[in-house]
Amino acid sequence: MFRMRRGPAGKMNIFTKVMIVIVLMLIPIIAMYNSSNKTSTRVVEQELLQINLNRIHFFVEQLDVEVNRLWRAAFVIAADPDTLQLQLRTSSEPDYSSLETKRVLLQKLDMQSTSFEWENDFTVYSPLSDVVASTNMKQVYDSAYFKDSVYDRWDYRVALTDRGPEKAFVRVLNTPFESLTKLGDPNLYVEVTFTADNLVKMLDRFMQGSVGQPFLYHPGFDPIMSRELDPELINAMAKQFDTMKADNPSEGSVTITFQDEPYLVNYVASSSLGWYLVDFQPMQKVLQPINHSKLTFYAAGLLLLLMGSASAALLYRNVQKPINDLIRGVKSLRRGAYDHRIKSGPNNEFHYLIEQFNLMSEDIQTLIDKVYAEQLSAKESSLKHLQAQINPHFLYNNFAYIQSMAQLDRTKVIIAFTQHLSQYYRYTTRTEQQLTMLAEEMDLIRNYLEIHRMQSERLHFHEQIDEDMLSILLPRLLFQPLVENAIVHGMEGKRGQFEIVITGRRIEGGWELIVEDNGVGMKQGDLLALRHSLSLQASADHSLGLRNVHQRLKHYYGASSGLVIEHSSLGGLRVGLVIKTEVIDDAGGSDRRRYTLSS
Repeated sequence: MFRMRRGPAGKMNIFTKVMIVIVLMLIPIIAMYNSSNKTSTRVVEQELLQINLNRIHFFVEQLDVEVNRLWRAAFVIAADPDTLQLQLRTSSEPDYSSLETKRVLLQKLDMQSTSFEWENDFTVYSPLSDVVASTNMKQVYDSAYFKDSVYDRWDYRVALTDRGPEKAFVRVLNTPFESLTKLGDPNLYVEVTFTADNLVKMLDRFMQGSVGQPFLYHPGFDPIMSRELDPELINAMAKQFDTMKADNPSEGSVTITFQDEPYLVNYVASSSLGWYLVDFQPMQKVLQPINHSKLTFYAAGLLLLLMGSASAALLYRNVQKPINDLIRGVKSLRRGAYDHRIKSGPNNEFHYLIEQFNLMSEDIQTLIDKVYAEQLSAKESSLKHLQAQINPHFLYNNFAYIQSMAQLDRTKVIIAFTQHLSQYYRYTTRTEQQLTMLAEEMDLIRNYLEIHRMQSERLHFHEQIDEDMLSILLPRLLFQPLVENAIVHGMEGKRGQFEIVITGRRIEGGWELIVEDNGVGMKQGDLLALRHSLSLQASADHSLGLRNVHQRLKHYYGASSGLVIEHSSLGGLRVGLVIKTEVIDDAGGSDRRRYTLSS
């Protein structure tokens, strides 16, 4: 252990002061972290409950949508003319007309069945004619079969399907016709059946990327669960769930202890089936990253304390004097005494630093002479970096469009689209030239807009550029980001036709290129903030592309050039390049590169 040493006149030495400072710093940090960790754990737990409840809501909504679609299909089948004709045919008098009616009805039932993602069966039975048409060839249908059918809800039972006996949900629609039979006696049954295996597949997909154990539950029936879950554990969870849903029978989120382990439990009732989707999430797995972070912090705090103690001792014995020597040397350099040298001390870490300081003093005059060239090189590197950031990022959307067109066998569209796309990327990936003519930049923009127009027919664009401006030389990919910005931020959220107008004209001392749109526009406060962000050196917001263009304009053409952003008379934004081509003289001369206006 280190002893607390005191210097002359009873003053504590540097080592003791450093130790006290380290301890005083660690105490509030640890206390604040404990409080923050408790708060964050509670917030994370609540957020996880809400997020998982939203996921369950979405799952149940998907399930209800598919179930309701199947049930609505029964009404469509019941109202079909061929179904109505089935009631007038008798199985004892088969003829060509009755067989043709049944065949056509079977085709329609097959079409209805295959239009759903789920595996299902549709059956139509007329007790008047004793004729049946069904996609299920295994089950025998007659009046006795439909005698105890359930009409007001989905019945969960074992059904005989083409794959054998399976647990399935069955519901029957009956349609009375008063003109043909007495009131109250159905003359047509339409049965809809889908197997529980459809729900198992949905649960399998729902479990992907989740630590929970979801299952569907209804009192009196075995739970429907994913194939990856343990049936005994799920049955035990189902019994536990029966005791907790009494407070809120439709949906809820609770934290419980099950088998000596805390769980987050979310549940939502299906309005169509009457079953519950229940999800048990073990708290230890959910909060494992937070607990690991807490243990890591405590270990790091202890290690920091030990390292701080050792560092304080080294600083006290070996660092103080070399630092003072370096400070005196730096002050000498600031006064212009470049011949100042520091005597080498002990052969420790500061030996190399002092040696390099002495070498730096010798070379500083040479470096001053090279500053001008280095600044120009750094500026060019910055320009290349800014230009690299403006490359397009919509390649995946283009592939998806090509794939969809290929599936529709639209060869001509694919050919036209890929021609625009190849010309676009041929230009953007060509890096051997930094300058290009405005005509070539406009060809790039037309290809870019055609790519978007083919994907969205509501896009329209016009251009009004003076003919003599097309030979102007400008940096590559300087104008295209303005058009891309109009599409990305103006077209999104805009209903109806979206229009882009590109204009170019000469102005006093230079020229300007303007992009206007009738998009969603921007509030005045946001517009002022965007203008302010153009002058920032770094930003993580969506104005990165515009700021890069603004910086490139100033690098290439001077401080009087830049972007202009304002509200457009079309309803959206008006963004333009304003380029002053004269050389600006700063203090008798300028090092800024000048680019000619024409080739």
